[in-house]
Amino acid sequence: MKTFFILISFLFLTSADVIHQDTRLQIDSNGNIIGLPKQFNPAKFDWNKKTLRIKNREVIFPKCMNYYFAQNKNTKLNLSASWYHSKDIMPYYLNFDISDGSVNYGYTILIDLETLELIDINKSITKGNTTYNPKVELEKKCLTDYKKGIKILD
Repeated sequence: MKTFFILISFLFLTSADVIHQDTRLQIDSNGNIIGLPKQFNPAKFDWNKKTLRIKNREVIFPKCMNYYFAQNKNTKLNLSASWYHSKDIMPYYLNFDISDGSVNYGYTILIDLETLELIDINKSITKGNTTYNPKVELEKKCLTDYKKGIKILD
C-alpha cells in the first residue's frame, strides 16, 4: 500500500515538462510546416533554398551547413517541435531529423522556434542496437554566417 501511495504521489507531482514528447510536424508540397500553433505561423521550409521561416523571422542556412541537408533518393526529413514546456528548461524548439537509409548515420539540427538561433547539431550514428549522438562542432565562421542569415521580416 505504501508503494502504491508513493507511485500515485509521484504521478501527481510530476510536471508535464518532464514527460512531454515532441510534436511531429509535416511539410506540405508548398513547403508549409503543418502542426505548429498559430503563434509560430506562417512557417515554411524550402529544402532547395535551405530557408526556414517561422512567423516574422527567416534564416538562410549558410553553405557550410549544406552537407547536413544533402539530398539523395534515400534522404528522409522528419520535423518535430516542442513549445509547451517551461522555457527555463529549454527554449521552444524545432528539430530537423535528417537521415539517409543507405548509411548508418544522420543529423539532428535543433533551432530555437522564437529566435531561429541554432541550439545545436548532433550526428546520430547507429551501430547494431546502439545509437551514439556526438555533438557537431561548427567552425566559428560557419556559426557567424548562420547568425548573419537570420532576418526579421516586415
